[in-house]
Amino acid sequence: MDLDSDASGRGKLASVLLAGVLAVVSVWSLRSGKRARGVLAGVGALAVGYAATSDSPERAEVPDFDESDSGERAASSDADATDEGAQLRCAACGDPIRVGQSRGPNENDEIVHDACK
Repeated sequence: MDLDSDASGRGKLASVLLAGVLAVVSVWSLRSGKRARGVLAGVGALAVGYAATSDSPERAEVPDFDESDSGERAASSDADATDEGAQLRCAACGDPIRVGQSRGPNENDEIVHDACK
């Protein structure tokens, strides 16, 4: 077991314990007539408990890109961006690659039209 999995396990355990404490505070507050505090603690318990038990995107592993890349990989993630200026260009012919057009990497890991391979 490496250090990263240990740290994430401890973080998840701490979140579950915090959710339990908030749930107890919520019940205790509602029984003593403090509705606002009880509801807020209950919502907090639900939110922390959900975050602790679900696979959140913040914990997902993000691939690293080399600085030696010519920017083609970074541009491929921006191909579906809403910015009109962001266009993906074929490394072989230089023409823009439109949405829905077939494309893929060539032998140099540059994005090209399938017809240009």
